[in-house]
Amino acid sequence: MRRDYLWWGIGTLLAAIVLGAALTVPGPDVPSTVDLWWHDLMAQTRPDLLVAFAQVMNRVGGGWIAVFAVPLAIALLLLLARRWRAAVFALAAFAASALLVQALKQIFGRARPEDMLVASDFGSFPSGHTANAATIAVVVCVLFPRVWTVILGVLWVFGMALSRTVLSVHWITDTVGGALVGATAGLLVAAFLLPWVRRGSVNGLESTAVAEGAALTEEPPVPQIRPYRPEDRDALFDICVKTADAGRDATGVFSDDELWGLLFAVPYAERHPDLCWVVDAGDGHAIGYLVATDDTDAFERWFRDEWWPQFTERFPRPAQATTREERMVEYAYGRGPGRESNAMDYPAHLHIDLLPETQGHGLGRQLIETLFAELTRRGVRGLHLGMDPANTGAAAFYDRIGMQRLPSADGAMVYGVRFGD
Repeated sequence: MRRDYLWWGIGTLLAAIVLGAALTVPGPDVPSTVDLWWHDLMAQTRPDLLVAFAQVMNRVGGGWIAVFAVPLAIALLLLLARRWRAAVFALAAFAASALLVQALKQIFGRARPEDMLVASDFGSFPSGHTANAATIAVVVCVLFPRVWTVILGVLWVFGMALSRTVLSVHWITDTVGGALVGATAGLLVAAFLLPWVRRGSVNGLESTAVAEGAALTEEPPVPQIRPYRPEDRDALFDICVKTADAGRDATGVFSDDELWGLLFAVPYAERHPDLCWVVDAGDGHAIGYLVATDDTDAFERWFRDEWWPQFTERFPRPAQATTREERMVEYAYGRGPGRESNAMDYPAHLHIDLLPETQGHGLGRQLIETLFAELTRRGVRGLHLGMDPANTGAAAFYDRIGMQRLPSADGAMVYGVRFGD
């Protein structure tokens, strides 16, 4: 789920409801002062050319053209571009917009201006034409996030809103409400469907088109999960340090930034490249990773005997571990089999890190599910992971995906999951 779209959608919906309530509290037939001022201004100054423009917008933005022709045309274009999931998203947004408009019209029952130049249906608030225009704008901007799509979307909504007041078929506040309702529909549907739409851009025909460099759309590269490759090694170091401080950037915390990666990322890729996956930005560059082992004690033995001895000159063992860096180096020297009490019942463990711009798109869950499927295939009994209790966002994520908290030492937090139970 895209929480940013969800909260924006809830905000625009609440704003529309509050506006509608405020406008109808004095009575459904009582226009506000702003409405009367703008209505009189339009009635007194509208030139024939502006009226002609408004009539065209009235035709295009309402009736069977707006309800059926435009949504189906947009969906057809997306289908021709082999974006069927995007077509489903667009149609769902248009349907939600129409339902919201009709629901609010019935709730508020606001009267239209009496001197309308065109016939219209019941309910002045919100403007259905403007809502439909706003939904189109949001759908296009979500699917094709470009400056020019935003500019065209704003102009389209403004032009539609203006045309409704030129024809005296709506009060100006009705068009504001319509814009809010149309944006609500697009944002709320995007909140739930966009991650699914994006995943569709990685799989099937859409991913083939991207992989072949086919310029079917101007959409930016879509992040995708792929197996780790040796050339990702530097990216693992970079991602690890930028997320090491309870999910925050730890660059400069230690005298050598690579210490983080040498402990928590790169050795797993060296020992178990078949249990490592990265989030590819779409251009070959890794912006997130999951690394794991299916046998903690065997891995810790290898870490102690083969991996860490390569770095003892670079990181001498401290005589007394007083600073944070010294404690981390001491931790490296102390690693070995038998130190993790949960390793017998939960033999596998993992480390997962995503750069901030990668979070909130369902990629972490996809990485976890990919690993779980592979461990289940191998017959591994269970998996545990340790984390900094200060990283509350990570804890909430593990709770959501169904992992259980396990007994742990003071100042630590351990989660676990059993496979096949």
